Amino acid sequence: MRALVVVSYGSSALVATNLAVWRDAADSGWHVVIVDNATTHDERARITELAATHGWTLVSPDVNLGFGGGCAAGVAAAGDVTSILLLNPDAQVDRATADALADRVEADPGLMVAPRVHDSAGRPGFSGARLDVRDGRSRGWSASGGVPWLTGACLAMAADAWHRLDGIMPDYFLYWEDVDLGWRWNALGGRSEIAEDLRCVHDPGGTQRGAVASRAKSSTYYYYDTRNRLVFARRHLAARDRARWALHAPAYAWACLLRGGRRQLRHPMTSLWPVVKGTCAGLVALVTPLRPAVRD
Repeated sequence: MRALVVVSYGSSALVATNLAVWRDAADSGWHVVIVDNATTHDERARITELAATHGWTLVSPDVNLGFGGGCAAGVAAAGDVTSILLLNPDAQVDRATADALADRVEADPGLMVAPRVHDSAGRPGFSGARLDVRDGRSRGWSASGGVPWLTGACLAMAADAWHRLDGIMPDYFLYWEDVDLGWRWNALGGRSEIAEDLRCVHDPGGTQRGAVASRAKSSTYYYYDTRNRLVFARRHLAARDRARWALHAPAYAWACLLRGGRRQLRHPMTSLWPVVKGTCAGLVALVTPLRPAVRD
């Protein structure tokens, strides 16, 4: 049996649309697990009905576990499986592609793989990148050097790889957890690859969007992206590298903010302020004694 794990947060409509091809998936050897991070009573009722209708396993925590915590809960609920495919609720992958991804990691447990990502209009999306330790920024997949990491939007690994890694660290809550996963996998001697012949459709479903401008990200995105970059540095880098990342923090924060365009700067409480808060929280984490990752 193979596991498809989807972590949802207020995304029942996306789950209903994007997982339509996964009805009665157990007949083809897949155990579909939906983790519904707590939002509203109505949302929980809708996703409960979907899971019951299609034979999916539903995990219903009373709180929002974040992405990493949700993935951990989903994999645990899947039980004894041979491979794991993590899929965002705003992403679509057909069973043939999922089978091909699972085949590859089961045949080669030292491999972690993501398909080539496109949006529904056929435009290239994000599949993976390489982390430049010099300044804490990600470069293109084809760039020389750097530590490779793959998108968590559609990511396959053998179950053995998941257990060797102890899964995704939940401490990040959102963002940078896939960078952390790639870093730890690389340290274990694992390989990360983008399957150029396989495709996933990913139309970001609104979790990164704000209300003030069409390009604006959410305040949650700004806070955790700037914070977690420095949380990552504290976990994995030597003191000299951490100091260099701290010096680059203002420039990174500004670049992060501009991903949402300049119009949003007219609304600083939902754009500039979360970036400042996230950067400050990250700098505090950078000099705080490291604690073991928190798991339920």
